Amino acid sequence: MNLRAILFDLGNTLLEYSLQGHWREFLLQRVAEMYPRVCELTKPVAVSLADFTARINEIIGNRARGIEGDGFSWHFADRLREGLGAVGINADEAMLEQLTDFFYEPIHACTKPYSDTAEVLETLKSRGMRLAIITNAPWDTPARLLRSDLEQWGFADYFEAFICSGNVPWRKPNPKFMFAAADALGVLKEECLVVGDTFDKDIVGAANAEMMSVWINRDGAGAPVEGLQPTWIVTSLSQFWELECWT
Repeated sequence: MNLRAILFDLGNTLLEYSLQGHWREFLLQRVAEMYPRVCELTKPVAVSLADFTARINEIIGNRARGIEGDGFSWHFADRLREGLGAVGINADEAMLEQLTDFFYEPIHACTKPYSDTAEVLETLKSRGMRLAIITNAPWDTPARLLRSDLEQWGFADYFEAFICSGNVPWRKPNPKFMFAAADALGVLKEECLVVGDTFDKDIVGAANAEMMSVWINRDGAGAPVEGLQPTWIVTSLSQFWELECWT
């Protein structure tokens, strides 16, 4: 087995995001918190807080689900621009960037590495493995914000490629996502191992790309896709070294 590259999911694979399972509630709350900021930047705002929250959430969250389900991204700034337009606000690029950074602040603050993340990354690098991040960003927020999640824990320099739905046209499980990472690393798909915690995104995406996969199944859940199994299943990153690909 000629394994040369590891393609890591980010959220709840390398870094734990405490918002996991509460993303929809977060969106509603954060859009509501955005309202006074928008009122400061653009006066007057002709809609109430309730209308603002409902309309922005409908576009950023609800309308995008069909696009995401088809394996494509809709970048956050474009979602936000359309949402603000629906409430009569014509946002320029500077305003969109400011509001995007504001929106992401609590997500950045809710991350922490797993206890075995640093050791696994260091060991893989010492073995000469090429490493990439392949991540679906929350609401396709920009890659620079997710990269900052790695930077705050000192992990960003381990990765030679960073493929994020906030900067490419796709979302996992679209195989083009995995192919982009392989191309960026200069390796073949047969030389890649996809590692992630979300079966229907990471493991299905790996299968679509005909790549090997490791499912980080911390909760011991059953495989949700009938007839499809990852190459390996582990309950933590530290079990990596028990896999036969290292022997």
